[in-house]
Amino acid sequence: MAHPLQLAAIIYDNDSQPVDALLHSLANHYNRKGIRVAGLAMALNEQGLRREPMAVQDVETGTEYSIAQNLGKESQSCCLDPSGLADATGVLRGALNNPPRLAIVNRFGQQEIDGKGCRAELLQLLEAGVPVLTVVKRKFLFQWHEFNGGAATDLAFSENDVKEWCDGVFARSPVRSIKSQDEA
Repeated sequence: MAHPLQLAAIIYDNDSQPVDALLHSLANHYNRKGIRVAGLAMALNEQGLRREPMAVQDVETGTEYSIAQNLGKESQSCCLDPSGLADATGVLRGALNNPPRLAIVNRFGQQEIDGKGCRAELLQLLEAGVPVLTVVKRKFLFQWHEFNGGAATDLAFSENDVKEWCDGVFARSPVRSIKSQDEA
């Protein structure tokens, strides 16, 4: 019997909502309980909102990766630094070698819609059986549904709803153990 896709997105409306703070809070909550959560979330400012210039942070180690490039004050272009993002996605690739109980992928946005960003790593984690939680801005909801074929769970921007989904995933997913040299 096929298992349901263990993929969910917190749907949010705008950048003034502290969705990234929610991802950090969840990772800290479960990691303190001994339930390993790994991945990337946007680095935060003092108000708990996405920091400028943009950076992502490893939710386990706190290591930050700059993903912004300086295009000048007059630029209207996206300031995302593809090489910085490529460096950061090493955290997600590392999660394939040491699978967590849940992987956080900081965004499903325009880059992922265009086949870039963290899209490949998100798919690799799912193919490896690692549950994935991400965030999606409401304006990208149609593309998100196209990407996941309607098989993912859309979550309200609510700590209780997200924890309920995570707890359900942890209840269905066995704890992974690393085989010792004697067992290999």
